[in-house]
Amino acid sequence: MASKVAILIVNGVLPLESFQDSLEGLGYSCVVMENIASDIDLPSFNVCIIGVSSLNQKDILISLSKKYLDKPFVYYLDGDILKHSDEFDIICESNQISTSCTSRELELVIELTSIKRMQVFASTFSDKNVNSNHVRLKKIIPEEQAWRILFEQSPNGILLADHHGNILFTNQAAGEMLGYNPQELIKMRFHDLVSDDIKPQVDINIRRIINGESLITEVYNYRKDGSKRYVQLHEARVIFPDGNFGILDVSTDISRAKQAEEALFDSMEKYQILVENSNDGIIYAKEGLITYANPRILEMLSITPDVFIGQPITKFVHPNERSKILSRYERRLNGSVEPSIYETVLVNSNNEPVPVEFNVNLTVLQGDTITIVFIRDISLRKETEKAIRESEESYRGLFDNASEAIYILDSSGVFLDVNVNGQKMYGYSKEEIVGLTPEDIAEPEMNDFSEIKRKLKLAYQGHSQTLEFWGRKKNGDAIPNEIILSKGTYFGLQVVMAMAREVSERKNAEAILKESEDKYRSLTEQIPVGLYRLSPSGDIIYSNPAFANILGFISVDKLIGQNISAFTNNDFITDLVEKGNDDLNLPSEEEMQKVDGSKIWVRNQTRVNYGANKEIYYIDGVILDITDRKLAIDSVRDSEEKFRAMVSAIPDQLFRITENCLLIDFAPTEQSFYPTLTIEMLGKSLKEIYPQDVFDKFTLAISNGKQGFALETFEYQVIFSNETYYYETRIVPSGNNIFLVLQRDITQRKKVEEEVRMLAQAVTNVHDSISITDLNNNFLYVNPAFTSIYGYSLEEIVGKNASLLKPIDAEMEHGQTILEETIKTGWQGELINVKKDGSVFPIYLSTSCVFDDDGLPMALVGIANDISERKRTEQELIRAKEKAEESDRLKTAFLSNMSHEIRSPMNAVLGFIQLIKADEQLSETGKQYVDLIQNSGNQLLSLIEDIIDISKIQSNQLRLAKSYFDLNQLMEELFLVFSTQLKTKENVQTMLFRPELANPSPFSVYSDPVRIRQILTNFLSNAIKFTPSGNIKFGYTVIIDDHLPRIQCYVKDTGIGISEENQMLIFERFRQADDSYTRLYGGSGLGLAISKGLVELLGGHIWVESLVGEGSEFFFTIPYIIDEENDSFHPKKDSKDFRGESFSLKGKTILVVEDTKDIRLYFERILERKGARIIFASSANQARRLFKQEKTIDLVLLDIRLPDADGYDLAIEFKKVKPDLPIIAQTAYALQSELNKSIESGCDDYITKPLDSEALFDKINKLIG
Repeated sequence: MASKVAILIVNGVLPLESFQDSLEGLGYSCVVMENIASDIDLPSFNVCIIGVSSLNQKDILISLSKKYLDKPFVYYLDGDILKHSDEFDIICESNQISTSCTSRELELVIELTSIKRMQVFASTFSDKNVNSNHVRLKKIIPEEQAWRILFEQSPNGILLADHHGNILFTNQAAGEMLGYNPQELIKMRFHDLVSDDIKPQVDINIRRIINGESLITEVYNYRKDGSKRYVQLHEARVIFPDGNFGILDVSTDISRAKQAEEALFDSMEKYQILVENSNDGIIYAKEGLITYANPRILEMLSITPDVFIGQPITKFVHPNERSKILSRYERRLNGSVEPSIYETVLVNSNNEPVPVEFNVNLTVLQGDTITIVFIRDISLRKETEKAIRESEESYRGLFDNASEAIYILDSSGVFLDVNVNGQKMYGYSKEEIVGLTPEDIAEPEMNDFSEIKRKLKLAYQGHSQTLEFWGRKKNGDAIPNEIILSKGTYFGLQVVMAMAREVSERKNAEAILKESEDKYRSLTEQIPVGLYRLSPSGDIIYSNPAFANILGFISVDKLIGQNISAFTNNDFITDLVEKGNDDLNLPSEEEMQKVDGSKIWVRNQTRVNYGANKEIYYIDGVILDITDRKLAIDSVRDSEEKFRAMVSAIPDQLFRITENCLLIDFAPTEQSFYPTLTIEMLGKSLKEIYPQDVFDKFTLAISNGKQGFALETFEYQVIFSNETYYYETRIVPSGNNIFLVLQRDITQRKKVEEEVRMLAQAVTNVHDSISITDLNNNFLYVNPAFTSIYGYSLEEIVGKNASLLKPIDAEMEHGQTILEETIKTGWQGELINVKKDGSVFPIYLSTSCVFDDDGLPMALVGIANDISERKRTEQELIRAKEKAEESDRLKTAFLSNMSHEIRSPMNAVLGFIQLIKADEQLSETGKQYVDLIQNSGNQLLSLIEDIIDISKIQSNQLRLAKSYFDLNQLMEELFLVFSTQLKTKENVQTMLFRPELANPSPFSVYSDPVRIRQILTNFLSNAIKFTPSGNIKFGYTVIIDDHLPRIQCYVKDTGIGISEENQMLIFERFRQADDSYTRLYGGSGLGLAISKGLVELLGGHIWVESLVGEGSEFFFTIPYIIDEENDSFHPKKDSKDFRGESFSLKGKTILVVEDTKDIRLYFERILERKGARIIFASSANQARRLFKQEKTIDLVLLDIRLPDADGYDLAIEFKKVKPDLPIIAQTAYALQSELNKSIESGCDDYITKPLDSEALFDKINKLIG
């Protein structure tokens, strides 16, 4: 806290910011006052600084100065009033300050002003007129007491002496100033306070004073301790009451003022020397005219002062630079920020250009704006730069590619150049470094600049030097460098080349090594573990204090030199040698003897160090006194076992922490806690282990525990793996700033509490009837729902027996059974109950038993629901279910029959059509009729397939058969089918392009290939149907999405198009974009509805984009499931290329089981052509007989629907007898379930009616070909 007070009176002009910081730095507390007044009372102060803004304040300033006679006043004059400073009698240069004052200058002004004020104060005690002095003393000192008070309170030293200079009286200030007490001074003369050579002058001065002169002198007085004190003396004659003359001596200590004056004079002298001898030119200018110039600028321009002083600086600026200089000067005067350092060109007296660097500064000196310009001759630098530019290209590559940082310095230590690594080292660009000196990039407090300059000078003289230099990077970081200085030539100039290498890593290593050595030394002396070193003979040559203490020695000195054998019971050295290695031996527990003979147990670990010839050099050892541990180990083991058993039995997690929540240790537990404490967490803060809210609870509990030293408890919850866990934590102090924490998992308890709360809420608010009865079935409690359902109030029912609710004809035994089952495991079932009004209704009752702590039943709980409505609903559902099942059965039967009854005759129709086309010689008209019949039959079959598919989709009976298949192959097959179909059509000008395949073949896709083919067939059929001329494109793209990768298939045509309002309509059953299309183009309108159902079953999406008259684009997507087990897909290839024409069954016997005569005829025609022997059976019984009779049957063609049996059963019978006999099932049912059933019954393959002879031959060939 500051002990001095400075008052600052602003008066509207005093700039506080210019002085306040300086005063505070000098130890003053600043008190700011706004205005000055003559009657103002100032608080106690040490200095007062007043801003003067008007001549009218002159009287006020004089009044204040007289009022506080012994206090220094310092004045700041505003710019305008500064011109009239001579009109203020009390203001002079020594007590006046400006904004340009430094802290040191301000301190000197205050010191000088204080001294002068003391002189003024002292002068009040004297006057040149003796009489007036006498009168003044008479007035001031009416009596001895007042006289003494005045003298004692004076801050100046006061001495009264007789006319011989003998001191008669002194005040306290004089004694302190001279180092004597008053009694000692009274015995002395003025002569005793000065040196011998001054004493004659003292006699002269005494005579002059006695004769009436008042003297003011400055002299050195000698203090009691022999030191000198410089004082100013005000000496005058006084008249004592007895009429004799005496001398009044008022002394002011001006030692500090003298020192300040000397320092100021010294500073001014140094400043003048600096300016006069500066290597740079320096000029002062006022209002644009030169008022001062140092010798260097005159030398630079070869000009004399009388020609230079008084002229505008621009007169000596090169004409090309003059306008720039004037513009900068004007902008600077107007307050604009301009660069203070820049280059320009002057003209010397010989009219020769002189390149210079200007450093321009504006300052205010005694109220005037002064321009100070430092001018540096950069001719040499410019010449150097020119030389550098001329040879830059020749050396720059080598220079910049050097691995070291290289700096080029001139003879004065200015950087001329730096390579790339030098720039990187400090983070400066080349432009920023050139022109600087090492001091500019040095870490000031870490370098000896005089030594650096000395080595630079030696290097310039040709003596290579090495030095360590601490630099400061542009970002402020300090870096150590190892620098090699050598002399070199730089484009004709003699320079110093500095090669620098950063040695931060080495410095860090040295610091770490030193720190490590210090730590090791401190550690060995302070560590509580004994450390020692033995000679080969066992003499102790080193010991730390701990080792000496272990053996009972007070100091290490007593132990050094003794042999280790005096303290051991074995041959210590021999044992070590026998181990025969120089590795660190395992610690051993040994018994040793202390110096007093007592026994101790120690843990000893040694290492034998060998010399070059394997002789023992010395032996190092580490020893620890384990006597207490050894004695206590048994009890500790017992205690540990007991404690471990106790801790293991506690279902709590135990751990200890510091008051700062650092984890010290923990006890392992089999219980699961989250987070789980691990060894890695030791030493970490709980803030890193627990969530912030939990950590805050720990800190609060510890704070409370420290204050009350009591158990603190809190609960918290954490979420782990989407599960919430609740814990109760108890914290209790356990030692010095250590806390024991016990955590218990209360998750189950919390859940139970929550369940109880919810159960209580639920019991009250639930709509189910809940009742509690005793073991005799008397009601103890019923909930509101019970009273609402049964019509009884709580008072009416509590205490009554549950039999009150039973119908009159209810069986008593049934109630007893319910009671017994309830006590055992609980009971559930339906009952009939009676309400209060006598109405009967059904309930569903669930009962359970409540047991006490001993496991004995104590109460029964029943929950009943009124199921009247449910019973009615159940009856309605049963009837609806029966009706739906009957409807589904009829529908399934209808579809099966329709499929069978249509396919069977169609088998004959289409089969014989194939035979006619193959065998008969038909006319063109006949061929047209046959084609018409065949196409109509195929259309009818297609319609049947569509109806069955849409029915299965609607009834959710359609099953997918997914597998991996080659989508590219499927697309190519479709192209082959439909491109062939287009070629056979007449009057069609439609072109089908080859499929656009996004991936190369084979492209493996996991889906149902049959249904994918069906969807694309529908799309392509529609495209061909509705595109009489134009083109059709189809293909697929793969859309890779992180959430849903998918394959998008499409068919695009340029046909008639679909209007926007009909684009969703076409996916409905039996609908087309326009019903008139049905008559024009044909079709059932089921294809797209089936496609939509199939796409949705496959997990995709279907849509259309179309414009009327421009065509349509149909799209659908399916999920893209990547085959991770098989990197590529290889479609199966048949072992041979099957051709029906060359297929032969010669020598084969085939049993055909078929009840339809036409189909038997068809089989006869196609199979005999292949050379097969055919056996026909029209019923199951006939088939069984033939099967037994014929021993050479090679294959069975079996109709699964026979008049006297199920074909599936017949297949099973045949397979039991001949498991290897191939059987092909013929079915007119197109349902997937029928096909699956054929395979399950043992059939090797199946074929649907109407039969395709080529497909049949293919299947037969695979089985017996």
